[in-house]
Amino acid sequence: MKIGVIGDDPAGPVLAKAWANAGHELVGVFVESPQAIERIEALLPDVPINNMAAVAEDADLLVLAIPSSDLEITCAGLADLGLFGPKKIVVHLSPLLGYSILADAARFGAIPIALHPVMHFTGTSMDLTVLKNTTVAISAPEPLEPIAQALAIELGAEPVVVTEAQRAAYAEAFEVASSFSSLVVKQALGILEAADVPNPARLIAPVVRSAVEDALAEPVGRIDPKDVL
Repeated sequence: MKIGVIGDDPAGPVLAKAWANAGHELVGVFVESPQAIERIEALLPDVPINNMAAVAEDADLLVLAIPSSDLEITCAGLADLGLFGPKKIVVHLSPLLGYSILADAARFGAIPIALHPVMHFTGTSMDLTVLKNTTVAISAPEPLEPIAQALAIELGAEPVVVTEAQRAAYAEAFEVASSFSSLVVKQALGILEAADVPNPARLIAPVVRSAVEDALAEPVGRIDPKDVL
């Protein structure tokens, strides 16, 4: 399968590299920022940087690694150019939106998929290792869910179906878990650094991991805001 990537999100080239490692062909990328170009040159040095239309036309699997706010207009623009057709797979990576945002692609017979790995991306090869131990939230029309699941499995990850109705709640939970855990860890590191404790990150890493594992193992109940302040 020929894969093309559109957009500067660091997740794009990482997923493309993982799919290439699974045996697929990378035919082109479209990126604009200097940082994104550097990531492509480092991670995908043999993949040509091309214009958006050429990447979309050549790809069997088109990855839209762009902000949520740009998905609808980008998809509509590519559809107006006649770049979608039956059997072309169009994937976006936003946690917030489901597959319905790709309606303009689906209108021409393309397969719309929302695919969001539950991790933070650096855009480097280190992400490939993390990717193999993560889950991927997938949304697709029910008859097409096996295709989305197969794409996640080829990344080395575990697919979890998140329906269109559940997508907003999923995005909120992802943001809360990400932001809050980062804030708490930074606060703990700051306390240790202020006390001149050496290697603070190494010191608290075990308790951070065990606390997260314990929290995930506990039944979900009502949370009093006073308990987390």
